Amino acid sequence: MRTFRVATWLLAGAAPFSVRGQQAPAPDLRQQLTDLKRQVAALEEKAKEQDKVLTKVETKVSQNAISWGGELRTRFDSQSWHFKPYTQFMGFSPQAMPMGQATFYMPNPVVVPTSAQDWDNSVQWSTRLRLRMGIAISEHAKIFGRLTMFKVHGGSDVPIFNGSPNTVANSFNSGKVPTNDVLHVERASFVYDWPVGVLSIGRQNTSEGPPLEVREGTERQATPQALAVNASVDGIGWKFHLDALGLPENTLFGLCYGVGYESGFGGGGSVKTNAAVVGFNFFPLANSGSPLTPAQYPQAALQVNSVGPLKDSTVLGAMFDMPLLFEALGTVHSANLYLGFNRFGNMTDIPFGSLTQFPVPAMPGMGGMPATQYVTATNNLGDMDQMTATWKHRIGDTFTYFLSGGRIKSNPNGKASQYGAYWNFPAQMPPGYPAGPNIQLAGFGGLLGDPKNGQSASAYYVGVRFDPTPDLGFGVEFNHGSPRWFTYSPATGEATEKLSTRGDVLEAYVHWSFAKNVALRIGHLDYKYSHAFSGWHIAPGPMQGSWEDAYDLGKNPMLQYAFPSAIKNTYVSLEVKF
Repeated sequence: MRTFRVATWLLAGAAPFSVRGQQAPAPDLRQQLTDLKRQVAALEEKAKEQDKVLTKVETKVSQNAISWGGELRTRFDSQSWHFKPYTQFMGFSPQAMPMGQATFYMPNPVVVPTSAQDWDNSVQWSTRLRLRMGIAISEHAKIFGRLTMFKVHGGSDVPIFNGSPNTVANSFNSGKVPTNDVLHVERASFVYDWPVGVLSIGRQNTSEGPPLEVREGTERQATPQALAVNASVDGIGWKFHLDALGLPENTLFGLCYGVGYESGFGGGGSVKTNAAVVGFNFFPLANSGSPLTPAQYPQAALQVNSVGPLKDSTVLGAMFDMPLLFEALGTVHSANLYLGFNRFGNMTDIPFGSLTQFPVPAMPGMGGMPATQYVTATNNLGDMDQMTATWKHRIGDTFTYFLSGGRIKSNPNGKASQYGAYWNFPAQMPPGYPAGPNIQLAGFGGLLGDPKNGQSASAYYVGVRFDPTPDLGFGVEFNHGSPRWFTYSPATGEATEKLSTRGDVLEAYVHWSFAKNVALRIGHLDYKYSHAFSGWHIAPGPMQGSWEDAYDLGKNPMLQYAFPSAIKNTYVSLEVKF
């Protein structure tokens, strides 16, 4: 542009001499000079306009380096929850017991028989906004991210605890649990593609993996299978391209490492050694040497325990993904085989988070825990192995089905959660009785309800989808989990996470794209729970008998808080992609 301007000025300066050289007949040189100045001014103005155009083009090219997209979902839910009769555990009361010349007060469980109940929320609206972005750093390097806002209309910033881990707000379900109107970073990773493999560092694509894309009518959304992990996990991953070995194109073998709980200073909201309120100490005056009066019964104090030192919780995973494309029976078939293994190391009882109405046992009249409070891990409980496999098969353009299965195996270290109910016993007690202060009598338990012995559980997930036209789809899904089943899926935006259900879930839906990038989804979820503590990797040990009998929801179990036996949820959602 500067060269253009110099040439213009040279042209303007040379013009009068050119005219002289031709000896034009008595020209008005002043008029010619004025006209030339006007022409130069016009050329300069045109040059400025071209500068503006080039600036706009450069700006647009810069903006195109960041690609934006997203989706907006407005959803209506109508829910009904049914609770079978259960025995509500409220804590302990003192029971006098003579021992020699002294009288000691032993703990006597306080329970309240609770009849069947029905809880309804017939009208609930929610809005979820997702913003996706991709930044091309170079031909092989990119940055991917997703920001999410998810809020129930008129809902609280911290969800009310309903017995499921999807109502404990933490970094793993950030963006997945309805909270407030803040944009949460659900995904943020740097990806570099080498000829031999792909490196990914940051907040990984670990939520809404296969085969959930069948229901959503989209492409695959994440690496881990949905039956294994559906949470936000920070870490590093590497996927090897296996095409060179003769396997089908885009076949991958991957390894990943992530951190689930950072125990060190500045991590997890705490330090290596800390203290936390973990429950109630019922009657710290019970064995003070003088008889108790009923007026002293409500004097249970908050139990504060030392927490730590803890080890970091980690996840080490491996995956195999093989796509298949072939022709048979006069149509094109596309299929995917997914295999996965995860080792969860040094699992803690509860990750650092916040919730409302934390379930700590308390007797009527006692001061309870704060309504909204922070919770944190209290112990490392051991390791857990998880294996999953999924087969997804699309026949032509109209029919898709999938089969997914999983199995877990716990490796406990003998420790249990410190959350629970405590009692002060005398330092000297007869054989067979606990001795000393701060003895935990009831709590949240260890891995899969058994802090000493390894336990196993399994689940399966199947579904079909029929698309008679490109704009209309019908689907049915069913999943079943055994009594101790656990999957690392703290939330998926439903009433409660269906793939972690200990029992059965049936879902049917219709998906209609009635306009470009705009769809209406109508569906119904029917949950039938067999056992308590769905979604949790921890559970109390049974006071007597087998664990499966003690927490069978059909056998009037003793529970610290209610667990539903059935949930029916009908939903209608408007989904817009952009």
